Amino acid sequence: MDKLSGEVKTILSDQQGMALLITVMTVSLLIAVTVMFHRKSWHSYLVANNFKIDTQLKAMGESGINIGLAFLQQDLNKNSYDSLFDDWAALTKDDLGAFFGAGHLELEIFDLSGRLQINSLVQTSPQGQGNEGNEGNQGDNNTENEIRDILVRLLLSPMFVTEEESEAFQIVDALVDWIDEDERESDNGAESSYYQALENPYGCRNGPVLYIEELLLVKGITPLLLFGEGEKKGLVDYITVYGDDGKININTADSLLINSLDPLIGDELVERLITFRKDEENREQLVSPVWYSSIGSWPGDIVLNENLLTTQSRYFLIQSTAVSDLHFRRVTAVVNRVDKKTVKVLSKKVK
Repeated sequence: MDKLSGEVKTILSDQQGMALLITVMTVSLLIAVTVMFHRKSWHSYLVANNFKIDTQLKAMGESGINIGLAFLQQDLNKNSYDSLFDDWAALTKDDLGAFFGAGHLELEIFDLSGRLQINSLVQTSPQGQGNEGNEGNQGDNNTENEIRDILVRLLLSPMFVTEEESEAFQIVDALVDWIDEDERESDNGAESSYYQALENPYGCRNGPVLYIEELLLVKGITPLLLFGEGEKKGLVDYITVYGDDGKININTADSLLINSLDPLIGDELVERLITFRKDEENREQLVSPVWYSSIGSWPGDIVLNENLLTTQSRYFLIQSTAVSDLHFRRVTAVVNRVDKKTVKVLSKKVK
């Protein structure tokens, strides 16, 4: 009997151990399933939440563009000239804080008419032919040459990577050949024969530059020159592909560009000019593109070409950035302010 009782105890003990093992395995399986379900649920939540935030930020960014359009249209109804005193140029985060409950919107508007129009390096006649060799357009040729000189001086600024004068002339000639409609190479330029001989060949545009990144295809223009790095400025902030009349808004142009308008303008004169246009007392004088001549002790031998100056802007870059915690959405739009009723969106990017 004792032997039988011991065997029964052993069997029961084995069964209990097996039951415990099954229980542990079942619990472990349930824990694994629960963890897996939690992970999937959490991942789905994060995806849904990110989608919601992204949708909200995109809507905020688009709203910022619309706000910018309204500012530009309203400004033209208020005055006939543009300066850094205008509402569109003085926007701050606080101005837009009340419009959105979650997140915040950063809105900046840049005056592209205060930059050098790269397509004005080559003036085009109404028939679509370049003016080179056309004696009836001597005035256009003079303006054209002056725009090229301005670009050379800009490139030779210590703020850019271009160091040698010959390099600056090569870049300008290459740009002229890229834009003009013929296949005649400038002295230091490049036409289709040069680009077709590259390892990855492509054709020369032989027409206006359509977008700023296209300039990377032009001989001599590198990413470092176009976009800058570290202490070196990028050419992208001083030129534009929009506009073809060659006019620069002297009220909004950067000091580097102003310094390049005439070889006799030095840093001291530029500083005086910038100080003058920042003074609220001089605001009404900024309506005329020759207001600089009223600056005290302005040298009489420095007379800027009025054909290259304006105080009215047509092209703007609106940059709208919506931010929420670690998320952001940036919408940029280039717009053309046609008249008091029309501000036309020319291009838009979302990132």
